[in-house]
Amino acid sequence: MTAMKADASPASHAPDHAANYEADYIIVGGGSAGCVLAARLSEDARISVLLIEAGGEDRNPLIHIPAGYIKTMVNPAMNWMFETEPEATSGNRRIKTPRGKVLGGSSAINAMLYVRGQSADYDEWAQRGNPGWGYADVLEYFRKAENAEFATDDDPYHARGGPLNVATLRNRYAGLDKVMEAAASCGYASDVDYNGASQDGFSYYQVTQKNGMRFSAKKAYLDAARRRPNLRVLTGAHVTAIECSGNSDHPVAMGVRFQRQGKTASAKNANAQNGDARTFSARAGHEVILAAGAIQSPQILELSGIGNPEILAMHGIAVTADNKGVGENLADHYISRLSWQLSSPLSVNAQAHGIGLVGAVLRYAMTRRGVLSMPAGMLAGFVRSRDGLAGPDIQYHIANASFANPEKRVFDTFPGMTFGPCQLRPESRGTVHIASSDAFSAPLIRPNYLSTDEDCRVHVAGMRIARQIMESDVMAPHVLQELKPGADAKSDADLLAYARETGVTLYHPVSTCRMGPAPENGDVVDARLRVHGVRKLRVVDASVMPTLISGNTNAPTIMIAEKAADMIKADRTEEAAR
Repeated sequence: MTAMKADASPASHAPDHAANYEADYIIVGGGSAGCVLAARLSEDARISVLLIEAGGEDRNPLIHIPAGYIKTMVNPAMNWMFETEPEATSGNRRIKTPRGKVLGGSSAINAMLYVRGQSADYDEWAQRGNPGWGYADVLEYFRKAENAEFATDDDPYHARGGPLNVATLRNRYAGLDKVMEAAASCGYASDVDYNGASQDGFSYYQVTQKNGMRFSAKKAYLDAARRRPNLRVLTGAHVTAIECSGNSDHPVAMGVRFQRQGKTASAKNANAQNGDARTFSARAGHEVILAAGAIQSPQILELSGIGNPEILAMHGIAVTADNKGVGENLADHYISRLSWQLSSPLSVNAQAHGIGLVGAVLRYAMTRRGVLSMPAGMLAGFVRSRDGLAGPDIQYHIANASFANPEKRVFDTFPGMTFGPCQLRPESRGTVHIASSDAFSAPLIRPNYLSTDEDCRVHVAGMRIARQIMESDVMAPHVLQELKPGADAKSDADLLAYARETGVTLYHPVSTCRMGPAPENGDVVDARLRVHGVRKLRVVDASVMPTLISGNTNAPTIMIAEKAADMIKADRTEEAAR
C-alpha cells in the first residue's frame, strides 16, 4: 500500500470528507503502546500507518508540569473517568480508575515513575508458554527505549540514546533522606537502583521527566514521527468495533469503525452528542493492532463479537470468534495510605498553601525544580513481607507530604509524611466486561481486590513495616502522631478493615487479554500478540501481560510495544519472502 497523505499539520483536526481511510497498519489507541508502535512501524517509509485516538492533543499545560497530575487525574477532558463496581472486599465503594484520554494515554496523566519490575516476573512469562519474553529477552527492549540520564557506558541495565528520557528527581529532601536512614536502621538497603541487579531496598524513584517536565510516550515517540508522510494521526476518533470478514471459524480483521466528532466518549457522559457525529471506516491492508489498554481493549473486542459467547449474547452481539478469556484475569495493585503528623519541618506541605505555594510556583517557573516537579510518590521501597521469599513482595510509594483529602490531593497545613504500601503480586483476579452494546458506555470493572487470604496478609504486613520504620529511633523524634489509620488500629483485623475501607487502585490494570498458548485456558493472544482465532489482529498493551509485574506498569508497556514492533516487522518480512 502506498504511503498516505498526512494531516496538514499535527494540530489539524478538520473532519475528513472521505468516508473511508486506508493504511497497512491501523493502531487503535494513542496511549503509551500506540505511540511506540506508530513511531517504530512508520520508520519504514514503505509502510503506511494510521493511529486512531479517542482523546485529543496534549495541549493542556498541566499535563507537562509534573505536579499537574493532581488536576489531570480528575479532568474528564483527558481522563476516561472510569470507576469500579462496588465490591464487598473493598468497602462496597466505587473506586475511581483513571485512564488517559489524550495522545500519550496514561503516560500523559500518570505519576511518571519508571519501574521495570523483577527479572523473575519476565522469566515467569516465558515459563507460562511465551517464548521470547524472559528477562534476558526483554532487557534489550527496556534499554532500546531508554535514554537514562544517569547511565554509564558500561551499565548492563540502563542505556542512553533511546527515545524515552529517564531521570532522577531534581531535588532530594531531608525528610525522605531521613526515611531512608530509618529504613537502613531496620535492615533495608538504601540508595539502590531498583531497576538494576536487585530491586530490594529504598531509593528515590526514577522518573520519565526531562528538565523537570513530564516526558510522555507521545513526546518520546510520536512528536518526531508525525513529520513522516506515511503516518497519519486521527484524534477525537472513538473506535466502536473491529470489522472482520469470513465466518466464525476463520475470521479476519479487515479494519475498524469509528465515530469522529459529536459524541463524547466519557464514562460520566456516555450519551452526549453534538449532533454532527459521523461514522467512518478504516481498512487495514495488513493488520489491525489494538492498543487501547487493559480496560478498553477487551471492551472493543467484545463489541466486535470477540469474546465469551455467553457475555456477547447478553448484549445481543453476534459471535465473531469464541475467546472466553477476553476481559478475564484482571490484576491490579491496590494501595492504602498511612500518614503521620511530624513535629519537625521535614515536609513539603507548607509549600502547597499560601505564600509557600507562590514561592514554589516561582521557583518552578525559573528553575524547573521544587515541589511542582515532584511525581506522586518520591521515595520507593521494595521489601519482603516474610523471610524465605526470592524477592520483594511489597512496594511503597512514599511522600514527605500528607493530605487532608487524598482523593483531591488537598494537603494538610502541618508537616506530614505518607507511606502507601501495595502487594506486588496479588492473587486476586477480577474482570472487565461490556455493560451494553453501546460503545460509548463505560465497561464494568470488577477488580476483586483483597479477595484472598495471602493478599490480605501481605497488605497488612506492608502496613506494619511502614509503622516499624516510622517508629524507629531515627524517625520517632520527628513524629507527633499517626494520623491514619491511627493509634487505635492495633490488630491485623483493624488494619485490614482500614485498607478495605480506604484503599484505591494504583492504576496498574493488566492481563485482560492475557498472553499465552492456550485459549481454552483463558489466553487471548499468543506469544507474538496475535489474537487466538482471528487473523490479522493483535493486541499490544498492558492487557497482554500474563501476570502483573512487580512494580508500576508504564515502563513494561513501552517495552512490550518496542518488542511487538520488531515482531510485526519480522512477520511482515517473513510473509513477503514466502
